[in-house]
Amino acid sequence: MGMEPAMSEGARGGPDPDLGTFASFGEFDEAVGAAEAVGIDSGATLVKLCVRDRAGALHFATWPSPSRRRVLALLETLAPDRIGVTGCGAAAILDELGREGAHPIEFDAWGRGANTILERAGLLPEGAYLLVSIGTGTSALHVDGDRVERVGGTALGGGAALGLGLALTGCQSHDELVALAARGNRGGVDLLISDIYEKAEVPIASEATAASFGKLARSLDRSSRAAANGDSGEGMQPSARNGVDAPSPARPEDLAAAIMGLVAENIALISIARATVADVSHIVYGGSTLNENPTIVQTVRLLTRVMGKEAIVLPHSGHAGALGAMLLST
Repeated sequence: MGMEPAMSEGARGGPDPDLGTFASFGEFDEAVGAAEAVGIDSGATLVKLCVRDRAGALHFATWPSPSRRRVLALLETLAPDRIGVTGCGAAAILDELGREGAHPIEFDAWGRGANTILERAGLLPEGAYLLVSIGTGTSALHVDGDRVERVGGTALGGGAALGLGLALTGCQSHDELVALAARGNRGGVDLLISDIYEKAEVPIASEATAASFGKLARSLDRSSRAAANGDSGEGMQPSARNGVDAPSPARPEDLAAAIMGLVAENIALISIARATVADVSHIVYGGSTLNENPTIVQTVRLLTRVMGKEAIVLPHSGHAGALGAMLLST
């Protein structure tokens, strides 16, 4: 599979230094005066942009959704020869575009962009692989060359993580939640195998999760038993009701880590099951949710390896759809 765009040197923000200039969340790292082609992936939470300038270099940026007016203004300024728009917000942009633009299927755009990025980074598996796009929600795509088929997915993704983060910790942005989770310990919230089994009793890693947020529920059970027995319970804090102590509140950073763990583990388990059914050994994880998010990245890597599959984290993973839309705009 040959590379179609020329790749610029000196990029930032990813393992492949030659892919292009990259702004993970925000404006383009470099001013772009005119464009040969533009790809846009307009998602439920973020708009991802890929611009190929007249010299052949690629430039990437990310804006909050819908940003329709900003996108239209950018296209008017850059006056590209070709435009490709994909994602759930594509129709609204194309309706107001005032010129011809390609509208590739989102899954095709993701597959094309992922193949290009993987090949350029030297990570493209031989044969078919499962591509897992972790955005607001999550889709699992079976990619075999140019053939892309959606084979599953889950409502768990960045939207669920951020929503739970807001409800449980007050975090109001992806970056804030990621930073908080990195300081946390899931063991303070999740019930682990080591909490319920002696090591020799079950052939499962002691640090594996038995029940997400289960330790909080267990504390509540202890509180209820204490109330029934007229005891205060050990490790409890005073409660104004019935004179019985209540469970100690979880630390916000531990709650954030548990949220990321719940989302990552379930995505990984669903993906592993789909990969097994499809008889593929490689799972490629991508999507903007992975951006500078070590808690999720480490969790999906570890669980995928433990379950006998090979995990690849896609460089520039949030922009695969935008790159693919640009490549499919011919």
